[in-house]
Amino acid sequence: MQELINQLVEKAGISGEQAEKVIHTVTDYIKEKFPMVAGAVDNLFAKGESAGEAAGDKAEGLIDSVKDKLSGLFGG
Repeated sequence: MQELINQLVEKAGISGEQAEKVIHTVTDYIKEKFPMVAGAVDNLFAKGESAGEAAGDKAEGLIDSVKDKLSGLFGG
């Protein structure tokens, strides 16, 4: 998220605090209008970790869950 904040500061000429407010406003709007992607939006803008790390962790958990379910179906 910091990279996006930096780009907003540079390109829009606003402060870091203003850029952060813009991001939160936009993400809240997207989650309100498209609730089916709320989790993805949260992962994309997760604080303390990169979007890639957050998405990777989520994908890994999903893959493990699918493996468990499939192995149960096929007696494995």
